[in-house]
Amino acid sequence: MKLILSLLLGSLSLAASAQKIDSVALPRGVVYHYCSPATLEKARKVLLKELTGTAPVDFNAGTLIVGPALWARYKDVPLLQGIPGSDLTIRFDNQQLAGKVTQSKEDFDKVWSQLRAEVKGEKITLRKATTPELQYYWAVISFDIDEPLFIAETSAHRYLLNLTPKDLKLVWLDEVPAGMK
Repeated sequence: MKLILSLLLGSLSLAASAQKIDSVALPRGVVYHYCSPATLEKARKVLLKELTGTAPVDFNAGTLIVGPALWARYKDVPLLQGIPGSDLTIRFDNQQLAGKVTQSKEDFDKVWSQLRAEVKGEKITLRKATTPELQYYWAVISFDIDEPLFIAETSAHRYLLNLTPKDLKLVWLDEVPAGMK
């Protein structure tokens, strides 16, 4: 009986470790839904391919929200100034910040081409968000956080990228504000 119980407990601990989720330190009040490790790894590969590639983008969700920290830089890029309508106002720390929502593949591709140009030739590290980065993201969105969520870190910038868990389409793109650890 002890042998059977020991085997059962041992197999349960092995099963649990095989399903281990790479957790993050969640700030108080943040609602965060993990995806499977397989989905996370697939998303990582898709993102690296899309960030470093030159082929047409194939993870356009049809709508992309460009968050306020990134849009603060991108709004002055001539190519991106022509993106029509869908201005977004986000309240953050008693401020009203501007963001943008693309609504066509063309406009998505313009934003993504700008990002690709910025990271071209850079070493890109994809990682999970830190607690302060999650606090920032939680403060500017109006929905629960669903993985896959990555920070793409280069020598000059930290981009926040959130994909849909089902089909790995990019739905939110932002930059971690300068000075945030």
